[in-house]
Amino acid sequence: MESETKAPARRLSPLRLGVFIFCGAASLFALSYFLYIVISGNDPYNKFMTTLLVTFMYLVPVAAHLIFKEKVSDFVLTFYTAFLTVASLLGQVLRFNDIFPWYDKFCHFTFGYVGALAGLFVLCKLSRYERAHPAFICIVTFSVSMMCAACWEIMEYLSSQFLGQTAQGKPTLTAGGEYIVDITDTMLDIISNFGGAVLFLVHYILHKLTKRSLLFGAFVKDFTSSPAKENAPEEA
Repeated sequence: MESETKAPARRLSPLRLGVFIFCGAASLFALSYFLYIVISGNDPYNKFMTTLLVTFMYLVPVAAHLIFKEKVSDFVLTFYTAFLTVASLLGQVLRFNDIFPWYDKFCHFTFGYVGALAGLFVLCKLSRYERAHPAFICIVTFSVSMMCAACWEIMEYLSSQFLGQTAQGKPTLTAGGEYIVDITDTMLDIISNFGGAVLFLVHYILHKLTKRSLLFGAFVKDFTSSPAKENAPEEA
């Protein structure tokens, strides 16, 4: 009777384990803040929805690992967690956007680059990157970045209209006695995102023209790697 050989279960890398521990702690912090708002009713900075959303967003790396295993690399999980911390935990929950006037636009600019990087990730997973035309890569990554910006602003608009949030800014009283929200902040957010997307394209073009990695090559290598094949046991 032939004995079946099973591939040994892979242990979590120290980096991935650290990301999970940090995400758990950050998620508990955001959840505690949310419960405090619910119980006390004290929400002077209008963080009710933000804290709840951030709580679940910090669970995404754990969910991605449970569903996709090593198909989602340590780099992707770490990068996601770092950006979430900078943009949402610090910017929104801990109010860096209010304390530092430039912080919000910095996050949107960074989000433009990250959104294009997400487009590159999808492109690498769904097609052969080395066979894709550079113009096609530019179009896809730029489009995904701007789509992310549009979806984010739509979410802010809906939360302001139906949930009483102030993500688009606080309503101001006009001379006619009406409260309106100035769309300048929304447009500046989109422009900042556009700048980040353009920076990504410049990064990619320099990578292609110089034929050097410039860190872009490391992104592609990570996104196109296949952990399942790399970790497969060798045949005797």
